[in-house]
Amino acid sequence: MWLRVALNKASVHYNKSISYSYIDGPGIEEYYFDQTIADALEKDGFLTEMWDKLDAFFDWGDCDFFLPDKCVVFKSWLEARLQKDVNPVIMPIYEVMLDYAKKAITYGTGISFDF
Repeated sequence: MWLRVALNKASVHYNKSISYSYIDGPGIEEYYFDQTIADALEKDGFLTEMWDKLDAFFDWGDCDFFLPDKCVVFKSWLEARLQKDVNPVIMPIYEVMLDYAKKAITYGTGISFDF
């Protein structure tokens, strides 16, 4: 399971269906996480929140791609979420997600998720 952010537009590969777009190549950052973190994210309600607030397509075993406009909403959600009590197991991934959302907005790229 991983997250990727493109640091330049050449690393974003768009397909007709945005949900099948992806990030790969030079100029990316990646963050890998294991099942323990994935389970903690699910227990925290992360997937449900993403379905409700961002119409995210992902579930365990799925991928999704957030364009910069979705990253703006995602960034706001993360900032609000980090103001509440957060399980220490998932605090690092939320911090990485926030960092990646900021970079995707700055560079006009996006974030790929693989759960």
